[in-house]
Amino acid sequence: MKETPKKQVILCVDDDRKNLELLEALLTPRGYDLRLAGTGEEALKNVAAEPPDLILLDIMMPGMSGLTVLEKLRADEGTRLIPVVLLTSLSATEDRIRGIEAGCDDFISKPFDKNELLTRVKDLLRGSFYRRALDEREKFEAVIQEMGDGVIVCRPDGTITSINHSAKEYLGLAEGANFVDRIFEKYTVSIEREGVTDLSVKRKNFDIQRKETEAFKSLYLEARMDVLRAPSGEISSVVVVLRDVTSERTEEFMAQDFLALIAHKFNTPVTVVREALDLVKNDVPEGPNQEVLKAAETKIRDIHNLSQRLIFILEAQSKGLRGNLSVSLIENKLFAAIEKLNKSCKIEAAVEKHISAPRVALWKAIVLEELLENAYRFRGKDPLRLRITVCDDFMEVADNGAGIPAEERKKIFEPFYQIYKYFHGNIPGLGLGLTLVKKLVELNKGKIEVESEIGKGTTFKVVF
Repeated sequence: MKETPKKQVILCVDDDRKNLELLEALLTPRGYDLRLAGTGEEALKNVAAEPPDLILLDIMMPGMSGLTVLEKLRADEGTRLIPVVLLTSLSATEDRIRGIEAGCDDFISKPFDKNELLTRVKDLLRGSFYRRALDEREKFEAVIQEMGDGVIVCRPDGTITSINHSAKEYLGLAEGANFVDRIFEKYTVSIEREGVTDLSVKRKNFDIQRKETEAFKSLYLEARMDVLRAPSGEISSVVVVLRDVTSERTEEFMAQDFLALIAHKFNTPVTVVREALDLVKNDVPEGPNQEVLKAAETKIRDIHNLSQRLIFILEAQSKGLRGNLSVSLIENKLFAAIEKLNKSCKIEAAVEKHISAPRVALWKAIVLEELLENAYRFRGKDPLRLRITVCDDFMEVADNGAGIPAEERKKIFEPFYQIYKYFHGNIPGLGLGLTLVKKLVELNKGKIEVESEIGKGTTFKVVF
């Protein structure tokens, strides 16, 4: 959805109410946000409360004159760059010279000519934006050159206009190069090219990897891209901040490799035990021994399901599975998950009738199942109530569980992260379920949000 451009603010200062009403009648229909002041003192208070984008200032006012107001504005670091147009009926050369010396940007004579007024205002507002941008860039350049994180500023087409020392070291780039072309030529990027070049998204995060060679170790950079817009709404620049996350990623991969090894090692002995139980259970008469065998069979099945789920999660993490995932490891449980939980919880389900299990992409079914199991694991002391909504482009799972503290919400999607204090009994799982959910949603160009309040429950919203 395209953002609505913010209205540009114009402060009109004149002791004559009729002049203010005329300016308001001329400028408001053009989409400007008009602020009105009748004295110089009132004008300065207005500017201090919220600096405008342009000031139309009458020279001849009782008390504090327009020239005095202008001098005070130019002496203040926070207001010195605001463009000021002096409104005057005076034509004497010395008065215009005083205005120029005080730092005015232009003059408009009374009575106002409509076309002249609108043209001057439009030009000054455009110039004001670029003048402020230049001033901010000078400050920005001084700061970013000393930062440890890499910072790159690009035009909308990807051409680099500014880059700090750290970013040059990370990627070997310089001003004038194309950021997008270079990273896809030389590195591995965690999202597709279209995802990087789509500037309709205000902020996005992705990884850039330099693969290991005989000369260099692997380098993992976490990139945060922000799209900046001018007041008129057009894209002015794109800022990319790079953070070295090599240590974090290496630890994650080592943990995943270890878990994958353990999971695969489980398969053979678990299969042997399951087959052995199948062979002997029919020969054991009803009674305590039969009950023991059934309990053992249940636990072996749980271990097998856990190892299979772990293998699937790790494959999704490492390979970036997309679309309709293979059903070789986990079958479609879109409705089975609801049915299973319905035996122990109160569920309000809103699944659109035209959606049937075979038509739903498997990854969506897995996302729903993981969200349902997460709600069940972290339920509160009261009986669990779930509200489930599933449709073509939206999914929501709301519960009345323990809730998630605000400081924990950004961490719950991290691998192996669990909020131990809020566990309800012995919680099964590895802390990878929500990591898998976020991965699957993002791989399929979706978005997941979480809303929660301690003691009142949690709501996960997924937009496809």
